Amino acid sequence: MPLSAVVIDERTLQRGSEAQHVEWEANIRELLSKAKSSGEDAATLHVSVTEQRFVLDFRMDDGRELVSIAIPHELLSEHITEYIDIVRQIADADGINQMEALDMAKKVTHDRAGRVLKRELRELGFDLEASRRLFTLLLSLRVDTTRLVGIHGHRRIR
Repeated sequence: MPLSAVVIDERTLQRGSEAQHVEWEANIRELLSKAKSSGEDAATLHVSVTEQRFVLDFRMDDGRELVSIAIPHELLSEHITEYIDIVRQIADADGINQMEALDMAKKVTHDRAGRVLKRELRELGFDLEASRRLFTLLLSLRVDTTRLVGIHGHRRIR
């Protein structure tokens, strides 16, 4: 499903720092660039974060609700933990070979999480790349990624 905008709930916005807001905006731009239009009407994604889940409300740009999907934190918690652990290891890597291996592990974890979200959003037609970008946004809403070195991108080291 093509997206025209992503809106984060007010409670989450209030708890976020200025640096997190910048990070969230960048993640939203990336998601919007990957959720390409395929001729369908675009939707706005409203993201809410509760103690138990992410709630993804898709609404037509005229305000009509299309679908609401709850993503329990347990569904992504293993992927988030693994991803953050790998990022922390990258920051402490001893040499280029270890850094490359960890960067590949980070990409694999990102892909796995993307596939989980792709399955959950099957009815909306999200592809893997858009699902990966959605994982990035949800991760940054759950964990303060502004303090993690190596969180951004997968790099060619050699």
